[in-house]
Parts: sequence; structure tokens; C-alpha cells
Amino acid sequence: MSAADLVRRGYEAWNRGDVEAAIEFLDPDIRWEGYTHIPESGTLNGREEVKTWLARFLEAWEELDIEVTELIENGDQVVALVRFHALGKESGVEVESGVDAHVWTVRDEKGVAVKLYQGTREALEGTGLST
Repeated sequence: MSAADLVRRGYEAWNRGDVEAAIEFLDPDIRWEGYTHIPESGTLNGREEVKTWLARFLEAWEELDIEVTELIENGDQVVALVRFHALGKESGVEVESGVDAHVWTVRDEKGVAVKLYQGTREALEGTGLST
């Protein structure tokens, strides 16, 4: 299975509400570089740290879906262009993001690293791709 297919399956599991299956795609020693604009995101090391952070993050949302608009494969890296669609748990406010980029590194059918970018320019430049 291609790296892009594996990344897509991870997002599909997330959107089905099967967070455990999405987490299983992550290597036990994953390096997760989260968004710089989200509190407590930062850099996480290991599947368990990511799982703990995601559980806290999800507490704020009644619904949170990730729409994959495009997957661009470049060797063992996959740039996932995504939009978030969410519904606030307390507020009931609907939220829709612009296009963000998640740069995945996949080895042995596991996500070993991911870096989340707000927007796309830096992500594409960082992987040797540009728009």
C-alpha cells in the first residue's frame, strides 16, 4: 500500500470516529510537531503523548471532521492538504478552517513523523514541492 493510501486511511478512521484505528497508524516513537497556534500543541514524542493530547483537544468539540482535499506523495513523505469542519461542544458554534497542510513521513506502513502547518506554502517548500 502506498504512503498516501495509508495516510488517507488514517484520516478516514478519524472521521468514522475510530480514533484508536487512526492512532494505530502512528509509529510508537512518532515525532508530532503540532500547530504553533493551538495551545499546548508543540512537539510530542511517541504515540502515547499524541493520544493524550488528542483526547484533551477533542474535549472541546462535539464534532470534528477532517476533509482531505489532496494528497501529494514525495518519496516517504506525504503532504495532506486538509480542511477542518467542527462544532463546538459548549458553544454550538460551527467552525471551518482554511486549507492546512500536514506533512507525514511514512516508513514500514507507519507514520513516523508529522508536522502540521497552518496554510500550505511552508509545507510544500519544506518537502521540495512548491505551488
